[in-house]
Amino acid sequence: YRIQGELSEHVNPLSPEEVAQFNETLAVFTSTKDLSHAEALFRLLDRNGNGLLSREEIKVVMDQVSQQGFSDEEARSFVETYDKNGDGEIDLREFVEFLRTKI
Repeated sequence: YRIQGELSEHVNPLSPEEVAQFNETLAVFTSTKDLSHAEALFRLLDRNGNGLLSREEIKVVMDQVSQQGFSDEEARSFVETYDKNGDGEIDLREFVEFLRTKI
């Protein structure tokens, strides 16, 4: 799965089972605000397993699970907003902070 435009990292999309798991885990988190589900969501987004979320990974997964789609610009804006250490990617701590404050 390659993203059109300037994003070029190859990212494997979620399987249908992983899409269902993501949606179920997000629904449980949204209703309970239990941050123990954050790591499971993070692992599903982290397609290459390196412990960091790239713009490309965020774009591919969010495009799959969102009914409205998710643009390159939305992925870029997400990383720029929540990347607190400035490395250009989202680590688990930054992701948990996003979940705690925005969902």
